[in-house]
Amino acid sequence: MVQQTLGVLTRGVAMGLVAVLATPAVPLKADERIIRCESRNHRYRYCRADTDNRASLVSQTSLFARCELGRTWGYDGRGVWVDRGCAGEFRVGRGGSGGGAAAAAGAIAGAAIIAAIVAGRNDKHRDEVPSWAVGSFRGYDERERTSVEVRITPSGTTDGYAGGERFTGRWTRDRLELGQFRFKVTRAGHGFNAVDESDDAHRVYFSPAGWGQ
Repeated sequence: MVQQTLGVLTRGVAMGLVAVLATPAVPLKADERIIRCESRNHRYRYCRADTDNRASLVSQTSLFARCELGRTWGYDGRGVWVDRGCAGEFRVGRGGSGGGAAAAAGAIAGAAIIAAIVAGRNDKHRDEVPSWAVGSFRGYDERERTSVEVRITPSGTTDGYAGGERFTGRWTRDRLELGQFRFKVTRAGHGFNAVDESDDAHRVYFSPAGWGQ
């Protein structure tokens, strides 16, 4: 009787192990952790980290510069950026989740990952920002008669100020959207030239913020 019982338990454990091994693997999400990122000499800096598109300021370590989300610090899926002297500790990512529901979704998640990888390969060359174009830049728009500040992140998102008004935009290949304008960009010196696609006479030269200061 005891041997029969042990045999049943052994078979049950073996079947359980087979079921576990056969269950599609569920990708773990980024672990929640703390990273440090510092803008030195008031310049733009990008700190790479798997954020899982989540980040929060834990503590500000800069003494004279304030860290403001969207203005002096921000994040994307690949890291945290700081600018204008902001320095601090940031909490990024989130803990992975488990359980029956997550296991049941394993096959779907696996298919989604494959689709994301394929899409990522297709989009890599389309939106990838060259290293020389990443950072904070300043220029003067003679046609609009206003100073322009723009910040470009490695993921291609852009934002800035023109005449005190904030705008957002996007880098796509060698094109830069700044608010209502779309410019073709070519590297020039330590910065770049931006030429309005709808008006060749509308040109702005952008130099790295803080260059020569």
